[in-house]
Amino acid sequence: MIKCNKKGSISPESGIEVRSCAKSESNENDQQSDSDAVEEARASEIRSLCNHWKMFVVIIIPISAIIMLSGISLNRASRIRQSTSIAIKNIEHNFKKSELIKHLQRERGMSTSFIGTSNVSSAILNQLHILRQDTYTSLISVKWPYSGIFVRNSYWTVEDLLSSLADHRRYVENRSINILNNLDYYTTITHALLKYIVQSITPSDNAAVQQMVVATEALLSLTDDIGIQRALGTTFFTSCGWQSTEIETYYMTLHGRSSAFLDTAIHHHGNIETQVREKMQNAAYLSYFADQYSFQLFKDYENICSNTSQSERETKSIEWFSNMTIFIDIFFEIRQAINTDIQSFSEAIQIVAQFEFNLFLSTLIAVVTISAIMFTSYVYYVAKITGNLLKFAEKIKRKNEQLAEEKNKTDVLLYQMLPKQIVINLKTGTSSIAELFNEVTIYFSDIVGFTQLGAESNPIEIVNLLNDLYSLFDDCINMYDVYKVETIGDSYMVASGVPTPNGGNHAPEIALMALRIRQEVNGYGIPHMPGRPLQIRIGLHSGPCVAGCVGTKMPRYCLFGDTVNTASRMQSFGIGGKIHISSVTQEILSHDGNFITEFRGLIDVKGKGQMATYWLEEFQVAKHV
Repeated sequence: MIKCNKKGSISPESGIEVRSCAKSESNENDQQSDSDAVEEARASEIRSLCNHWKMFVVIIIPISAIIMLSGISLNRASRIRQSTSIAIKNIEHNFKKSELIKHLQRERGMSTSFIGTSNVSSAILNQLHILRQDTYTSLISVKWPYSGIFVRNSYWTVEDLLSSLADHRRYVENRSINILNNLDYYTTITHALLKYIVQSITPSDNAAVQQMVVATEALLSLTDDIGIQRALGTTFFTSCGWQSTEIETYYMTLHGRSSAFLDTAIHHHGNIETQVREKMQNAAYLSYFADQYSFQLFKDYENICSNTSQSERETKSIEWFSNMTIFIDIFFEIRQAINTDIQSFSEAIQIVAQFEFNLFLSTLIAVVTISAIMFTSYVYYVAKITGNLLKFAEKIKRKNEQLAEEKNKTDVLLYQMLPKQIVINLKTGTSSIAELFNEVTIYFSDIVGFTQLGAESNPIEIVNLLNDLYSLFDDCINMYDVYKVETIGDSYMVASGVPTPNGGNHAPEIALMALRIRQEVNGYGIPHMPGRPLQIRIGLHSGPCVAGCVGTKMPRYCLFGDTVNTASRMQSFGIGGKIHISSVTQEILSHDGNFITEFRGLIDVKGKGQMATYWLEEFQVAKHV
C-alpha cells in the first residue's frame, strides 16, 4: 500500500517528483505488469533450458564417468611420479644429513666426556676440537631446506645452528653445563634432523619400500640411542663409575630401547642381521666389545679403576669412544645400503608411474576432445548459467571478505586488551580458570610528583601527557617478551612469564625493558610545561603469582599474589630516575652476568619487614675471551 501526500514532494532516494496519488498508483500498475512479464520470460527460459539438459544428462553421465576414472588414475600416476622423484632427490641429500647426524653424535659423546672429567683434560679437549671441525665441515656441505628445520619450537637455518652450537660449546668449555643438559641439547638437534629425514623418504604405498623405510627409521633411532650410550660411557671411564643413579638408569633404559629398535629393523628387513654379523666378524675384538659393551665391561673396569691414573682413565675413555664409533658406523653403513635399495625401488616405481601417466593422459585428452565436439551446442547455455553463478559467488565472496576484515579488526583490538586464549574462551563461552605461574617478574612505575602536577594542570593536559607517555612505553615493550597488564592513573604495570611462561628469561626481559624505558624518559619534557623534566620511579620483583580473567561485563586479566604487592612496594620505595629491584630479582639477573646492580641497603617494607634491595644501573655485554 502506497501512501501519498496531498502536495507534491521530492523523494531523497530516487529524486523523482511525485505529483499525485493517481499517478503513483498508475506507476505501480505498470511496474507490476513489467515484473510479471519478466517473471514469465524467466520461467520460459528455465523450461527451455531444462529440456536441453534432459538430453545433455543422458549423454554426459557415461562420458563423465570415463573422464572421472581417467582423471583419478592420471592424478594417482602423477602423484606417484612426483613423490618418487622427490624421494629420490631427498635420499641423495639425506646421505649428507646422515653424516651430519653422525658427527653431531660424536661431538655429543666427546663433550660429555669432557664435562664428566674431574679435571680439564687436554687430550679429550683436543679430540673435541677435531670433532667440532668435522661437524662444521659436514654442516656446510648439507643442502639445508629453505624454510629451515624445526628445532625447539622454531625453524633453524644453518646460521641459527652455527650460532647455537657456538654458544653451547662455550658452556661446555667453561664446564657450566651438566651432562644430562648437554645430552639433551645435542639429542634435540639430532632428533630434529632424524625427523626431517624420516618425513622426506616415504616414497609411495609400495609394501616393499615401506618395509625398508621402517627399517631405516629404526636404524636411525638405534644409532642415536647408541650414540647417547657412547657419551654416557665415556663419563663412566673418566669418573670410575656412574656419576648418579639417574645416569645409570638412563643408560640401562637406552640399552634396552636400542635392542628393541634393532629387533624392529631386522623384522622389517631380514638382511640386516646377516650384514651386522658379517661386519662384526671382520674385527674379532669389536665382536667381543659389542657383546660386552652393556654391563660386563663396566663391571670389570670398576674393580680396577681406583688403581689407574687420570691419564689412563682418559685413554680408556677415548678407547671406548673409538670402539663405539666403529660400532655405530656399522649401522650407518647398513642404513645407507638400504637407502640405496629404496632409491632403486623408487626409480622402478617412477618408470611405471610415468608409463601410466602417459597412458591415462592420452585417454583423457581423447575423451575430452570428443566431449567438446559433442557438447558445442550446449556451451552457450552452460556459460550463461555459470556466468550468473559466478557473479553471485563473487558478490558473496566480497561480502565474506568484508566480514572477515571487520572480524579481524575486532580480534586485533581484543588481543590488545586480553591474552589470546582468554579471548577465545570468552568467545566460546568457556570459563577461564585462574593459573599459577611459578616464575614471573613484575614491573611497576609511576610519575614522581604526579599529584602536584595534576593540581597544576587541567584534565585535558593530563590526559594528553599520559597518552603521549604511555604510547612511548608501549613502543618500548613491543621489543621484549613482556605483557602489559594495566595502567591506572600514572601507574604502569607490566609482567613477563605470564600469560605465556618463558623459562628463566622473565627477569632479563623486564630488566632490559625497564632500562629502555628509563633511557627514553630521560630528557622527556612535559608538553604543556616546557623546560620542566619528568621523572618516573620503577620497581621490579620476581616470584610466583596467580593470573586470571576477572569480571564478565568488562573483563580484565589480573595478577594476584605477594609478588605483585612486593613489586608495588619496590616502586613506591624507589627514587625518581632509579630502577629499584628486590634481592630475588637481583639474584636471577646475576646469573645472566651482564646486568650491573648496586646494593641499596636494608629497607623496612610494610608487611614484609626488613628487605635487602638493589638499584639496577645498566646492561653491559660481557666480553668472552
